[in-house]
Amino acid sequence: IMNTAYSVYPYTIEKLKELLGGRTSNIFKQIENKLHFVYLEEYFRSLNAKTVIVEEEYVDKDFLEDYAAYYVRCFYDYNRKCRRLHFFSKTLLQGDFEALLSGTGQAPHEERLHNSYLGFIVLKPLPQTIIGRTCLKTYGNDNGRRHYCVTREFRANLFGLQFDVNTLPFQEQDSVVAACATSALWSAFHGSGFLFQHAIPSPVEITKMATAQLPMETRSLPNSGLTAAQMAGAIRMIGLEPFLVNTSDHYVLKSTLYAYLRGGIPTLLGIHLIDLSNAAGKPKNGEYFGSHAVAVTGFSLGRKKPKPYQKNKKSTGLLLKASRIDKIYVHDDQVGPFARMGLDQERLKYSIDDKAFCSESIATSWVGKNNQIGSVGAVSELMLIPLYHKIRIPFGTIHDHIVHLDAVINELSLIDVIQLTERPEWDIYLTSVND
Repeated sequence: IMNTAYSVYPYTIEKLKELLGGRTSNIFKQIENKLHFVYLEEYFRSLNAKTVIVEEEYVDKDFLEDYAAYYVRCFYDYNRKCRRLHFFSKTLLQGDFEALLSGTGQAPHEERLHNSYLGFIVLKPLPQTIIGRTCLKTYGNDNGRRHYCVTREFRANLFGLQFDVNTLPFQEQDSVVAACATSALWSAFHGSGFLFQHAIPSPVEITKMATAQLPMETRSLPNSGLTAAQMAGAIRMIGLEPFLVNTSDHYVLKSTLYAYLRGGIPTLLGIHLIDLSNAAGKPKNGEYFGSHAVAVTGFSLGRKKPKPYQKNKKSTGLLLKASRIDKIYVHDDQVGPFARMGLDQERLKYSIDDKAFCSESIATSWVGKNNQIGSVGAVSELMLIPLYHKIRIPFGTIHDHIVHLDAVINELSLIDVIQLTERPEWDIYLTSVND
């Protein structure tokens, strides 16, 4: 008798695409063209995935909330149960897994299987937005270059077997009950919920909370997007305070991100997407593509030397460790979890409503009109940080004091009151009293 509760397969990208498209009405070609699968192919190659176990009839809390709020009332009979795919870096056969569950025969060593666990992807039974709650292992730290500061341990129970993965949940945008901002908030709340002990709402609950305070902005469901004010409203509804920072300057972006991420606090980044398919000149002249929101989950300290801080176009000489950031890692619902965005130090020219802008560029994995990955750039607009109300001193205040202190230390060094062989590098970040 064939087992219908689970299946075990050798991992290949073709098998992954087949599994992702198997429970939906999508044509296989549409599945194959989603940017997520280009990203996941590289991701699982890096993690050395060998086996995928398909768990059928999985009940996912977040999708069940969305189902109850919207899909259960649709004319089409949507399935309320999902599939869950579990990934391992160890080769495992169907018989091996059955022996492990039954405790008979030549069962593989359970500890080795635990060590090879790479995480899971929940597949929603929807026509297009199929990637639900996703908890995947992060890339390695690459000798201390990569930093994933807001991850925590999540446990998956597979027929009584416990598997742990250190990550931050991700899911694809559902344009009916959520939008990119909702997905970013949902991921961020999984980080802040563990840190500040608040309830973690589902995507549909986040959308309703965000639109409750500004009901005239847009209808609640279906929802095509949230404004910054609505995102701030959702943060307040869970009991936290939204701290808004203008991040059009990359020095502000890097230093502020670093300070709060090192404290374990996830941040939300609002960006403008710029299509560079036909860009020409220097700075490049691109076409405004739209606004987007991502949850920032980490950063890369890829630059060997810090860049001196400039104030009013004059160098202060201050060296900040955060200025060595060359990439940030984000949960981008249109790309994938821990997707890298490069701070490439180029400048982009673009127009919104006939108003011209010229801003520092961020590299993305988005596809522009020329169908080339990476042909869409981004510029940072704002950052929203969900803070506990007793975190009262903003990073900027500390930073400005350190600028003055660094100048005093430098003057004392010049007159030989103190001995320094080089300018000090400052490391400023939020931390707890216990730490």
